[in-house]
Amino acid sequence: MGSKKFWLRRVHKIPAKTNHRVLKILENIQRSRGFQTEERFMRALENGNGSNPHWYKGVSRGTAEQDQNKIDCVVHTVFGDIFVQIKSSQAGANKFLNKIKKQHIKIVLLIIKSDYNEETIRYISFLAIEEKIDSFKKPSC
Repeated sequence: MGSKKFWLRRVHKIPAKTNHRVLKILENIQRSRGFQTEERFMRALENGNGSNPHWYKGVSRGTAEQDQNKIDCVVHTVFGDIFVQIKSSQAGANKFLNKIKKQHIKIVLLIIKSDYNEETIRYISFLAIEEKIDSFKKPSC
């Protein structure tokens, strides 16, 4: 399936009423894809089979309020909670970065592509989270 931009370029040829329906369908597909990616992330971390880092305590879905603040999941660590925003494409990640600028100090942005297996998801996730934890430990100037 093509990107939203691909469809938007062609939408002008469709009657306005249909145009709105197409956009709604695309939004639903996008929302579903995001939810599935978040589920894959949580499943990957939960299925670590003892190979998770010592600092990892668990993962949970963000609350409704956190979700409004662009936090999809919360990774619980011995150093405190780390907020995670999950995207399934670089384009989505770039759009997110442009929106938030540096609002969240403790947020980790992960790009989880559809062909990543659980081991890959776990590896990139824990690596990024550990880097964020290390950044808290460094003295600020």
